[in-house]
Amino acid sequence: MNRLAAGIVETANALGMDPVDLATIISYETGGTFDPSQAGPTTQWGQHRGLIQFGEPQAREYGVDWNDPLGSQLGADGAIARYYRANGWRPGMGMLDAYSVVNAGGPGRYGASDANNGGAPGTVADKVNDQMGPHRAKAEALLAGYAPQNALADRRGGTAEPGQNALAEQWRPAENRLNPADFMMPVNQLSFRKFTTGRA
Repeated sequence: MNRLAAGIVETANALGMDPVDLATIISYETGGTFDPSQAGPTTQWGQHRGLIQFGEPQAREYGVDWNDPLGSQLGADGAIARYYRANGWRPGMGMLDAYSVVNAGGPGRYGASDANNGGAPGTVADKVNDQMGPHRAKAEALLAGYAPQNALADRRGGTAEPGQNALAEQWRPAENRLNPADFMMPVNQLSFRKFTTGRA
């Protein structure tokens, strides 16, 4: 497991986030390079750089050290985790909120766009739904086969054997993903009608 992938997983687990979601965002924000010093546009916040494209004051505020860009951005108390916590992230939020925090400064801002500040055209929702597919594939390839112990499994009272984790299975490559149909029970139409109408 390389340092980048391990750092992404550690950061995501500390935030209660799907590691593939975080890796997808990092791939998108760095143009697919995963370069921790990747330069982006210059805006009112100065030169944007890094894995989630910190502006200059944000990089200082959240503790990015450009002499150790990877180590200072990733990890349970790295700049990315600090940024997410300070900007409204809550464990268990999904991909739209994860990207909304990066792109629009907080969760729930799916219609916001940073195109006027040098970002790609489109809203938060457009980017997640229409532009991130190739980056998700890169994220899955980067994290393939890595299934660490996970705090969410522990909170549910489960015990995960090394290399086996229910949450991790959700973010492995497509061929290993859980199939929701495996967990659906057939509905008895008579019982359902009685439950919804009060009549058999």
